[in-house]
Amino acid sequence: MVGVVIVAVAVIALSGHGGTAATASAAGSPAASAPGIAGAAPASASSALSPTASGAVVVPGPVAGSAATFQLALVAPNDDFRAGYTSAQVAALVKSGKVRIPCGLTSASIAGAAVTLPAACMKATSIPALLAKTAGALALLPPGLVDPRVKALTIDGADLFGNTVIRKRAYPLTGTSDALPAEMAGAATLYDANDIRTIVSTGDTCPDRDVSLWAVVKSKGWDWTLKGGTARYTGVHMDRQFDGPAGNGWPVVTAVRTGTGIGGVWSMIHDADIAVNDFECPTVAGFTQHNSGTYFTIDPRVMGLMKRVGMDVLSLASNHITDLGTDGILQTVKHADAAGVLHAGAGKNIAAAMKPAIVNVRGLRFAILSWDATGQSRSATPTLAGSLRPTAANVKKAVALARKQADIVIAMPQWNWPEYSAPFAKIALQQRDAWFAAGVDDILGSGTHWAGAISVTRPDPAKGWRVAVTSHGNFLFGQSWSRQTQEGLIYELAFRGKDLVQVRFHPYIVMDSAQPSLTDPQTDGVFIQKQMLSSSYLP
Repeated sequence: MVGVVIVAVAVIALSGHGGTAATASAAGSPAASAPGIAGAAPASASSALSPTASGAVVVPGPVAGSAATFQLALVAPNDDFRAGYTSAQVAALVKSGKVRIPCGLTSASIAGAAVTLPAACMKATSIPALLAKTAGALALLPPGLVDPRVKALTIDGADLFGNTVIRKRAYPLTGTSDALPAEMAGAATLYDANDIRTIVSTGDTCPDRDVSLWAVVKSKGWDWTLKGGTARYTGVHMDRQFDGPAGNGWPVVTAVRTGTGIGGVWSMIHDADIAVNDFECPTVAGFTQHNSGTYFTIDPRVMGLMKRVGMDVLSLASNHITDLGTDGILQTVKHADAAGVLHAGAGKNIAAAMKPAIVNVRGLRFAILSWDATGQSRSATPTLAGSLRPTAANVKKAVALARKQADIVIAMPQWNWPEYSAPFAKIALQQRDAWFAAGVDDILGSGTHWAGAISVTRPDPAKGWRVAVTSHGNFLFGQSWSRQTQEGLIYELAFRGKDLVQVRFHPYIVMDSAQPSLTDPQTDGVFIQKQMLSSSYLP
């Protein structure tokens, strides 16, 4: 995880995701240490290098008609459930003609072996739009042309757009062009691993009830809750604790741990450049273990867990954060501060609740804002503790404050009620558009206890792609009465500079109502992904 700081002085803000120039690779980066790979100032690039305002040297990239060697991403539609392939599988797929090839590609190599290219090809810039509407398709794409319309798959576990650990793995797939087409010239073929930053976002967290039962009463310890591996389903049955949509209860999954991938959830959080979490409930000394009900208090030792796992920012604005009144908020903030975990959305007064959490990742600054759009918590005032309400005035002021300190502004609202629903509510769509117009770049929302719809749009093409997530589902919450509340999605965003280029999701089930464990996205994880996608807006 990165070091995090609260920025106390105003700096010049950069607007939006769009327009980020590619910069020369830092010494020691994969691109810089790979001779002939575009992104490391290739010999075919223009010799006119110009410094930016920050002093960085802009590499324009290979010119049209020149020879170039560059990495190639293996991409699928953005709603595809596949995670990746081996080098041998990719070589076979390409040879068989099952992978679309960009025109102008002369040769390709994977794991040091030449790959036989099919004769058919298509213009590289047409590939994302084609994949967006072609289920099951695969293509090769220069890394600078990857955007949220496609999903980059791993090859031998390596990923150009993966987390801090995965990006360090040797990437096996490269291509060459003897005469680079215009659409693949310039930044299209450039890649610098240091210019990629990932954000992992986890959902509804209120570790009382079953979560604290296992961690505290049953003495598993708090770290155990986030050290789940993988799980597989063994059946589905009806739970009749509640009536359900047909008056016959809700389907519930039974599952077992596979004994593999132990610590996978922990690593996913820890190895991201930034990790954020929707932390909904008051953390207080003398907390009470609740086995039922909707009133919660949380063990302060949870904040140590958040720090150890590498959670950078907690979103505190939620319907439950004032369960213990203003004292609950004050104690929650105190315990988070003592653990060294940043937070946003609630505080001793409205100024504190409005203050963004700032995370600096290799010079690119991310601001996290949080607000409670459900209206269920106590609103902060100039003199009283509470959470931030997203009035037009509050949003405008909060975003302006964040823009003075950061390059990318991300909102983490509690919104899209009623609870236990997946589609965008009409008011949520209106709020999404208003918040984007106010200057929010992306929205990572929570609060319905179900993994809900997302949208990936370009409301202003000049500023690039935007994602809005309604809800991730339960993470550490403890509701086992339906598979919708048992299962959830961890979101992983990848940025190239300020540009949002990947929106990926990882399905899981909460074992024992206390320990999120990853599921196979092509089998057991299909249900929760389809629930989200069924009402989503994707390009």
